[in-house]
Amino acid sequence: MNILLIAGHGGTPYDPGACGCGYTEAVETRRLATAVAPMLRKYGFNVTMYDQSNDAYKVLRSGGSLPLFGIGYVLEIHLNAGVSDKDGNGATTGTEVLVHTAESGVSVEQAICRRISALGFKNRGVKRRDNLQVMNTVHRAGISHALVEICFIDDADDMKLYKTKFYDIAHAIADGVAEGFGKTVQKEDDEVVEKKTVCIDGKNYTCDVIEKAGYNYVQLADLAQAGYGVTYDTKAKVPGIVAPQTRADVPNEDSEVQVAVKALQAACGLEESTMEYLRKYKYGDELVKKLAKAVQGNA
Repeated sequence: MNILLIAGHGGTPYDPGACGCGYTEAVETRRLATAVAPMLRKYGFNVTMYDQSNDAYKVLRSGGSLPLFGIGYVLEIHLNAGVSDKDGNGATTGTEVLVHTAESGVSVEQAICRRISALGFKNRGVKRRDNLQVMNTVHRAGISHALVEICFIDDADDMKLYKTKFYDIAHAIADGVAEGFGKTVQKEDDEVVEKKTVCIDGKNYTCDVIEKAGYNYVQLADLAQAGYGVTYDTKAKVPGIVAPQTRADVPNEDSEVQVAVKALQAACGLEESTMEYLRKYKYGDELVKKLAKAVQGNA
């Protein structure tokens, strides 16, 4: 299939499109189109990139035409606007795909929406329009057209996610098109997830296991069955695992604990790392105080 890939806005005189959160729509649509094109080609699509020095809308309004000969699908990329949420409210406004009112099927567009929203954007779904210049021109030529509104350029939450997930978004678009047209979409990692019995600390548990490159990996959440705490380490800013009956963060010592720690170290020659290990036990501070009392009583 031949796909015409159009980046919205730009042209001469220059139309920046929507602007917000330090981004310009015409710039970002070209960045995305450039990233998406080779991904589509990897799926076997023939991709024609619309001249990025032009604005397809302006060309049509001035009596020009689009290079539609031999094209089977037109994919147009834009960013949405209209919420003016420059500070962010903790939630994305989201992604949507526009198709012509008379478009018969939307499986491709639904796949694109679903895959982009899986990255963290709200799924606003597929919407129908009949008042868009490029879309109407393509429809009259008997070709399906999708206008992808990636996210809202004037929503800080959207653009924060957009910045960190840029190439994932490009992949989501290409994968959605491939899925919608019946191609097999491969995961980047060839993972197989299945239920397996895993022995943890001497007991058997049923866990979701990922098998990759000959190794088995247990999903973190399944460790909770064995009493492990699956947390987020706020200091290291990474997921964390806390062993049963222990605590992730050891609080600062109060005066009584400080005296007990020094007494144990003096009596038993224990190192700082050993004392930290003892204090990580859920009831470690009480244990340290009892041990110090017992050692002092036998002195």
